[in-house]
Amino acid sequence: MKNHRSPSLISTAQSLALVVALFSASAAEAQCCNQGRHQRPGSFELSAGATQLALTESNLVPFHADLTYFSRSRGPIRSGIRLGIARLGSSSRDDSPSLPNSSENAANTQYRMLLPGMSGVLRLDPLRGGFRPFVEAEAGVDATFVDRRALNGAGERIGYDITTFQPALQYGWSAGVRVRLSRGAFLVMRYGNKHGGSLNIPLEEGPENQFESADGDRQTATVGLSFGL
Repeated sequence: MKNHRSPSLISTAQSLALVVALFSASAAEAQCCNQGRHQRPGSFELSAGATQLALTESNLVPFHADLTYFSRSRGPIRSGIRLGIARLGSSSRDDSPSLPNSSENAANTQYRMLLPGMSGVLRLDPLRGGFRPFVEAEAGVDATFVDRRALNGAGERIGYDITTFQPALQYGWSAGVRVRLSRGAFLVMRYGNKHGGSLNIPLEEGPENQFESADGDRQTATVGLSFGL
């Protein structure tokens, strides 16, 4: 009999292998470049832009922001870690019933829908002038996140819980350019693609129980600043 492997299992295994390879290469590169010398801090990048999510019948383009730290390297390859978040939306519901274990009735229930993520990054940055093009490989985890806050008639919070947290492995590539503004400061423009598991995107009309599936392919475009330490 032939063994049939699930495509989702194969994709998950490939993503895990890429995550391990990226972090292993990052550790090896950092150890190699910092032996016998005082380790200096690296650089931070703060960027903002938009992420395009391909839904079943439409596209969602939420605001996106990320913070990336890169270790300092003498060679053209730099390793780092990226934390990102996109705001998917928010909604509220009046006259909701009281939350469990609450002695007060909630006059308003508010929902906040987010898309956080964390990735390991390897950047090929070969030039050292004022105009520095680069390419990146990254792998990590994205997740859909929904929290619920219950407010009483006075606007005071009387309850809080997380209704949705659904992670998915992702991997991808990016290309961009850094333009020097001053010593240690750069303007950064980056465009990238991510691939991986599909995400259940909560709908504003029913963030607890109504979802729309987002395809595993996502595009992100950001502009930001880079500061060396």
